[in-house]
Amino acid sequence: MGMVKVLAVFLALIGVAQAQEWPRRPLTLVVPFDTGGSVDRLARGLATYLPKELGKPVTVVDRPGAGGQIGTNWFLSQPDDGYTLMVTPATPYLAVDILVTGAKYKLEDFAFINAQWTDYTLLAVPKDRPYQTLGALVEAIRANPGKLSVSVTYGSVGHVTTLVLLQAMGLKSDAVRIVTFDGGGATRQALAGGQVDFSIEQAEGAETIKEFIRPLAVFLDHRVAMFDAPPVNEALKSYGITMPILNGSVRTLVVPAGFRAKHTADYDKLVAAYRRTLENPEFKAWLAGNRMGDDWVGPEKATEMVTTNFEVMRQYQQLLK
Repeated sequence: MGMVKVLAVFLALIGVAQAQEWPRRPLTLVVPFDTGGSVDRLARGLATYLPKELGKPVTVVDRPGAGGQIGTNWFLSQPDDGYTLMVTPATPYLAVDILVTGAKYKLEDFAFINAQWTDYTLLAVPKDRPYQTLGALVEAIRANPGKLSVSVTYGSVGHVTTLVLLQAMGLKSDAVRIVTFDGGGATRQALAGGQVDFSIEQAEGAETIKEFIRPLAVFLDHRVAMFDAPPVNEALKSYGITMPILNGSVRTLVVPAGFRAKHTADYDKLVAAYRRTLENPEFKAWLAGNRMGDDWVGPEKATEMVTTNFEVMRQYQQLLK
């Protein structure tokens, strides 16, 4: 009996040691978009600094295509043992993939560890337009249904925000001409060049065209230093209008939901290592130098952010198709 107990203790210690050894080999960090984009650059920063905390190398693999679906499908096809991670703008792309373009995966297939870098949305007009306030633009839209045009990136938070704003104004989606583009660059060029009357798009890219535009509102609950514009609901208050605010492009570190459920200790170790990485002064300096966010909101808040946006986008999925 004594020998059996010793053996049981020995096996238990082996099990503990094996659990503590994770990760036992290098990790792969999937980016479901092209090399050189914002998500790819963030992933390469993580791949440089995360190994210090995990003790194993991290390799970035770009698998672009189909609005992120090709890389995301590949990510989910790998074993859910924590050795394959993904960095993705969960908002809006996972929602668009699932709700609009027919992806086979579900939001519940993912465990969101952190929303590290979240952009916000801006409403702006070309400088040659007469609108000095959001209220003036609202009045012009109501007085000229179907005449004014707005540029958006198709399926983006800006696109959905446009639909939410029109609904809050009591108008249908055809109250303005929605001009869609495949990317933020073309969307901003249309705004800066005066090809549209206004644009609702992610703010970080708009800094490059600041001299050509007039910001009228930010889709936040507070002002920001970059743009001299009020929060949207503050600007709309005198018109009796309020609207829900979607978080902007939410760039997250993601693991398969199965990893969190089946390998709790390893999952917790990854979460702790990632948080320590974000506390590393060298990584913070690198992020600041590359104009990237360094937020730590944690799994619960990150999941709430992505889920809330998903449910809002669900209400407008038919209009996006």
